[in-house]
Amino acid sequence: MESYDVPMALDHTLSHTDGLRPALAMSRNRKLTYDARGHTVGPMPPTAFLDVFLPLEDDKRGKLMTFNNAFKAVPRIADTPTAIYKPLAAALNKKSPRKSRCPGFVFDTSIERSVRPLRLGYTKPHICCFTTANARTVRWADNNTRVELGYAELFIDVRPDASFDFFIDSPPAHASKQVRKAHNFFREYRMEDEDREYDQAKRAFGLHIAFAVEIFARQNRTCLFTVSVFGSLARLYRWDREGCIVTEAFDFHENPGTLLEFFWRYSQAYSGDRGHDPTTSAATPELETLFEEAIRAHVRLQLGVDGPELDHAVRAHYEPGHATAVEVDPQPPNNDTTPEPPTLFIVSRPVVSPLYLEGCGTRGYWAFHVSTGRVMFLKDTWCTWLPDKETLEGHILARLNESGVRNIPQQDVHGITAHDYGPYERASTSNQETQTGAMINQKWVCPIDGKRVRTAQRRHYRTVTDAAGYGLKTLRGTEELLHAAYDVFTAMQDALTKAAYIHRDLSLNNIILVKEPDRDIRRGYLIDWESADRIDSDGNAEHAGRAGTWEFMSIRVLYPDGTKRKHRFEDDMESLFYVVLYSGLMYLPHNLSTDSLTEFVKGLFLQQAELRGSTFGGDSKIQNSVRRSFTRLLHFGSPSFQEWVETIMDYCWPPEELKENYKDMWNPAQIDAYWAEFLQTHTLERDNRVAHGLAHHDMFDPKSPVTTPSGSHSTDESSPMSRKRRLESSDETDVPTSAKRPRTGQRRPDAASLSWSERIRLQRTSAWVTQAPM
Repeated sequence: MESYDVPMALDHTLSHTDGLRPALAMSRNRKLTYDARGHTVGPMPPTAFLDVFLPLEDDKRGKLMTFNNAFKAVPRIADTPTAIYKPLAAALNKKSPRKSRCPGFVFDTSIERSVRPLRLGYTKPHICCFTTANARTVRWADNNTRVELGYAELFIDVRPDASFDFFIDSPPAHASKQVRKAHNFFREYRMEDEDREYDQAKRAFGLHIAFAVEIFARQNRTCLFTVSVFGSLARLYRWDREGCIVTEAFDFHENPGTLLEFFWRYSQAYSGDRGHDPTTSAATPELETLFEEAIRAHVRLQLGVDGPELDHAVRAHYEPGHATAVEVDPQPPNNDTTPEPPTLFIVSRPVVSPLYLEGCGTRGYWAFHVSTGRVMFLKDTWCTWLPDKETLEGHILARLNESGVRNIPQQDVHGITAHDYGPYERASTSNQETQTGAMINQKWVCPIDGKRVRTAQRRHYRTVTDAAGYGLKTLRGTEELLHAAYDVFTAMQDALTKAAYIHRDLSLNNIILVKEPDRDIRRGYLIDWESADRIDSDGNAEHAGRAGTWEFMSIRVLYPDGTKRKHRFEDDMESLFYVVLYSGLMYLPHNLSTDSLTEFVKGLFLQQAELRGSTFGGDSKIQNSVRRSFTRLLHFGSPSFQEWVETIMDYCWPPEELKENYKDMWNPAQIDAYWAEFLQTHTLERDNRVAHGLAHHDMFDPKSPVTTPSGSHSTDESSPMSRKRRLESSDETDVPTSAKRPRTGQRRPDAASLSWSERIRLQRTSAWVTQAPM
């Protein structure tokens, strides 16, 4: 049984979904479109697409309706999407007493349930396909939620004509090899005439990707099928964690069979082939009750809270009625191929939800171990698959555990997730893995930006450890930050000296705080060892390449040739310093204003440049290491923390007057000695937390409202709005004709009546600040 509408991680208020702020939708979608350039494979012939991804036996065509005049009522081009999506949905829903287009499924015009359908941050797909049972659930839901994307089997994005198509199909077969090689599958911008068609096509494609990303986040999926319609043209898509496969455009008026064949095959496919993860299912009420009780007890232990405060804190990990049973297939030891029975865990709301498509797609959960009753941490990810099984995080962590490395999680179970194909047995693999990369060498694949598309294969992987704690974003003060960071430094040294490993990805999200019974201060644990590498006798990582989180990478790794360099332990030491400094900036008192803090963070941590197609950075960090360009005007409220920051910088990058005294001081032994003595000799503030925010004026969408409507779409717990309030909070011009209602009162002048430039000025003078998570 498939699991639908799974919860997403919440923001610091525990009331809204994290990462889906409507005003920043344009910025998010632009990044998604940019990232897709290296992960989109096409144009695949539609017939090949159907045969490869939705195979169908001939005896399953008995109830297929005729293709004749199927889309006669759908116009070839239109002035608005409405003129196309309404008759298209009606055509796909058509059925007779014994036959239908897509049996068992309903096509719903979901955009008409949008609070503001023309705004990127609020809109929904034009048409969503649901199972018959789920369609009833969705229709009863509040329009302010995003429940449609939690239940959608697939969606159809509709545009009025072909000018909205972001792709350009291959040259004809008789074209020369040079012409085909020079062809660009993505539409190119024409500078000379301010290409408005390019902008509208790019905007449409970015929104299409955003819908796919959100469905992956709101469901347990291995892949997703979608459709784009541009007037009478259509394309089919298949998305997974390595990118997207796109078909050639085809005219469904001239050739209705292709589109109808797709939906028929989809209706006949096993749920795993439709993209649902067969290793997850809705938990039984009995197991959900056990899960809730265990989570409440663990939150009470970790935070020391009770009553209403405990109820509120539990929301970060549990959404009533939304518990999922997850199977973890144990990885066979060594070369043993004998499968072990899966281990069952119950999860609910993740602490992190992936809001991107290509990559690991990591979710992290507090999980209830059904057999032992313990609360553990389950990491669900898509790892790059290499023949060397030592690259699996679980193997690395097990080796570190055996070596006695302190302050890291203890491995419980881990393994590649198996794929049950139902009635279709395939010899290629029995594991859940991405398929986009399998197509990159086909003759029909076109280059993008003059380059061949290169993707890696990823496999679905889960690992479970014993450390279920809270992130650094919850730190309480200076004392906890510096003690936890020292715990992490101890883990780094142990991994180096006892197991010859370096972590290579010290970041804010890879350190957790765990309350232990025998210690007043929460202990820092270093987690996420998937990027770890062995070192050789010279102290270099065995494998070259830039690894880690950009904000916290060392200067040496950020150099233009960083992709060819090998990490050293000193790089991890520098990264740990940046993590501590960033945490102090975001969660401890200091003298910087919101705008100054924003400039500091962007300049020091996010600075990057491109040269001949390669991205590099570190210039700002170099400037600060030499002249303290950023930190010289920074003053923390804690004198002790200020002292620690300045001393560590002097050890790493001694100024001219200290170079002789501090020569060769940047090594593990010296830093450990200083840090240990510092913690013993300084009284640090225990509860001086101050959460700061960053301003994002430059990332706002000028077509999004200055104020969000009550019951914002981004919350999973939106309270129902009255009809009057909902109408007063939306712009009439953004509502499809069928959804418009008369209303009274005047529109605020800061909405649709302002020009684009006026909106930008208004947004920049408003208190548009993203608060740091608490």
